Amino acid sequence: MNSLKWRYGWWNAYCFVRIRLLQVKDQMRRQMTRSGLRRYLYAAVTIVSIFLMYRWLSRHPKYSELYGHRGEIMSRTLPPKVNKVSLEIYMESKCPDTSRFMHKQLMKSWSMLSNTGRIELTMIPFGKARCVATAGDDYKCTCQHGKDECILNQLMNCVIERITVPDRTVPIIDCIQGRNNLNDAMTSCVSNNALLDHQWMRDCATGPTGRRLLAMAGARTVALKPALDFVPWIIIDGERNSDAYYDLTENLCKKLKPAPDECVVYMQNSQAQ
Repeated sequence: MNSLKWRYGWWNAYCFVRIRLLQVKDQMRRQMTRSGLRRYLYAAVTIVSIFLMYRWLSRHPKYSELYGHRGEIMSRTLPPKVNKVSLEIYMESKCPDTSRFMHKQLMKSWSMLSNTGRIELTMIPFGKARCVATAGDDYKCTCQHGKDECILNQLMNCVIERITVPDRTVPIIDCIQGRNNLNDAMTSCVSNNALLDHQWMRDCATGPTGRRLLAMAGARTVALKPALDFVPWIIIDGERNSDAYYDLTENLCKKLKPAPDECVVYMQNSQAQ
């Protein structure tokens, strides 16, 4: 009797466990079915949304440059790369040819093209001068047009050292160019300029600082290949350009790719004359 009771109890337990397992399995199957259905619906909604957005973009006027009437992507031309041009001017403060070039060529070109930000200008006041080192880190310099030219060259180098922005430096250098002497240049070009300290500029132009700056300009001038044999010596993009003495703007515009609007107008006017 006990054996029968034990077997009957075991059978009931077995049936109970099996029924529960079947119930759990059925619940899991229903949950997985609902979860899979949700994923399917989410995927379908996403695909339809992307398709509708794509069709809307293909017909929207704002995107007419990118898409055709059927939605195909059209090619777009990338904007051309814009270059810069380096301009180096080796000059002398009392040289008539330099004065003519500065007043008639450089100022015209600079006023026209400086706002493009594509002209990298460097001015080196030295020309055909000579500087010899002396004691105390000083120099003795002689210039082609006399002592006053050395002083004015030194003043120019002091201005360039003090004000490193070409937009502000160019008008001052142009003002100094061709002046008779230091007093003339100080009165006309320095004293009324808020960017420059009058006494510091005078001390620089007449002292060892100015001579040292002039010697540094000389070292750069002496290193030119080919050697300087005319002033002003004009270099555009690393090459000496003698034609720029007569028309600096045209020669700069030929180097600027693509040409800015200022160059287009200038070249058209030149051809019309």
